[in-house]
Amino acid sequence: MDKIHFKKVIVILTMIILLNTVFIPFLVPAPEVKAASIEKEDIYTGLGLMFLMVVLGSGSDKNQEAAPDNFYNYKNFNAEEMEILASIINAEARGESYEGKVAVGAVIINRVYHPSFPNSIKGVVFQSGQFTPVENGMINLSPNNDAFKAAYDAVSGMDPSQGSLYFYNPVKSRNPDFFAGRTKVVTIGNHVFLK
Repeated sequence: MDKIHFKKVIVILTMIILLNTVFIPFLVPAPEVKAASIEKEDIYTGLGLMFLMVVLGSGSDKNQEAAPDNFYNYKNFNAEEMEILASIINAEARGESYEGKVAVGAVIINRVYHPSFPNSIKGVVFQSGQFTPVENGMINLSPNNDAFKAAYDAVSGMDPSQGSLYFYNPVKSRNPDFFAGRTKVVTIGNHVFLK
């Protein structure tokens, strides 16, 4: 938790305690009958527990890299990596079905977690000689909403490629011999997915 956020939490909790102990008793006279099981000590205990949950809960994100927009931090991937994943999906699977887009994203994620490849989306996508859109600049096109949605689905574990580490379009492939030595898993649209 950053210092500014921490200070705000402390100030808010202090104001709540002061309001409950000093100002409310003067403004609203206490009724003669108390609630059956709630005492002042219970309120203080609850506030203390809430404070501990806020303070201790804030340390759980230490392993995630900070990004300008936390909305894009997802499943240990930061905004830049999600953008790269959406961009490669957009460039490689334009014109393919949504399932085909997710499958392309899943291949990237499968590689991230496979020991033979770099362990980041950026490392996998920009590994030399792997993806034609990186070489020809098509990766620089702005990804559309479907590409982003497919990226999030792939990162979430959706895998129409069934664990594939490679894919290619047999009509456009520049290196069919490389793919001929791999095990075919599934064909989705124009892409063949392989292990």
